[in-house]
Amino acid sequence: MGIDFLCAFSLYHAFSEGIHVFLFYNFSAFALQMPLGIVLDYWCDRSGEKMFPGYVFLLAGVLLTVFGTITSPWILGLGNALFHTGGGVLSIHEDDRSSLKGRGLGVFVAPGAIGLFLGTLFHNTPLYTLIRILVSIVMAALTAVLFLLGREDREERGRVYTRKSILWISLFCFLVVILRSLTGMSVLFSWKATPSISFLAVLCLASGKALGGFLGASFGMKKTVIITLLLSAVSYCFGDNIYGGLVSLLLFNMTMPLTLYLLKKVMPEMPGFAFGILTFALFLGYLPVYYGFLRDIPPFPMGTISSLISLVFLYMAVVIAERDEKNG
Repeated sequence: MGIDFLCAFSLYHAFSEGIHVFLFYNFSAFALQMPLGIVLDYWCDRSGEKMFPGYVFLLAGVLLTVFGTITSPWILGLGNALFHTGGGVLSIHEDDRSSLKGRGLGVFVAPGAIGLFLGTLFHNTPLYTLIRILVSIVMAALTAVLFLLGREDREERGRVYTRKSILWISLFCFLVVILRSLTGMSVLFSWKATPSISFLAVLCLASGKALGGFLGASFGMKKTVIITLLLSAVSYCFGDNIYGGLVSLLLFNMTMPLTLYLLKKVMPEMPGFAFGILTFALFLGYLPVYYGFLRDIPPFPMGTISSLISLVFLYMAVVIAERDEKNG
């Protein structure tokens, strides 16, 4: 939350007047996570250490983000990418080690939406410099705590999936994330007229990302996918109503930890790439909105169609994964 707060806080305060600033930032922050994830996976493989490289990426991300607030949106975005790549890999390993079955993945990503909203909302404050320094100090202190709490690795042996299955599951998850990004950026809710209502919407969005992992672990991926996305499709039909819109945001975003958990299951030796390929999908979903091809679209039918297509793709990914698990 702190990283995304600081990025939005500084981006809107110091860099928003530049040409294509937001495109540059989003490319640096999201698209670069995939190549950075490949580098991190390679480092982990060559060194035989699973956690230490992630800590280094996380620390570098904090330092570059802080430095980027006074230099360039490129550096700001690169710091965000390094932090989330390192933190994402650490979260994936900790989720495995603690047998959380995906619960920890949504919890790691969900607070970012709140940070982005708060940073955007308060970027014009006269206390900008003071707040920026205080948040930077807090993030540095929390990073130090993570290093101190670091534990030894233990060997984890994942299931074996066929190459064909891995490709299909990756493709389906990739498309689901593009749809989630595109829908989230392009759909306009008419009731989001005040900061307090908008903040409530962000809370529902973040809660959905966190709850998706818990529901998937408790009731199974297949049931969670079917129920949440069917209800999401229905609730988007009433998206112009505040209650229908809030419920749709909550349900639709539950796919986030599910897609990440599926990919990390089928690519256990490449957690950085698994995390990065989904953030690259987020960037691709942002492009049609940035260039004005899709913008200010009503919740219905856009949200309903996206929910149903996501249901088909994600259900097929789960079926393929479960088939390989059953076959050994």
